[in-house]
Amino acid sequence: MAVLGKIIRETEDRISVRIGDVVSDVIIEKDYLQLRTYAMGDTERERGSKQNIQFTKEKAKEFRDLLDNFLNH
Repeated sequence: MAVLGKIIRETEDRISVRIGDVVSDVIIEKDYLQLRTYAMGDTERERGSKQNIQFTKEKAKEFRDLLDNFLNH
């Protein structure tokens, strides 16, 4: 498991949006939260080409603050 160590807020780059459906799932345990995303179009999560990230509670709170900033602007 690779736990997220540092979040860097990028301000000089742009998001390249791709049209299509990406499926994700979330696993929540006592000390960690894991978010997995799958290849575009893999709506049944069968291809195994997933990307994942694990958050500690501390990093989840930091990310929540970034999400709150995004949602409030």
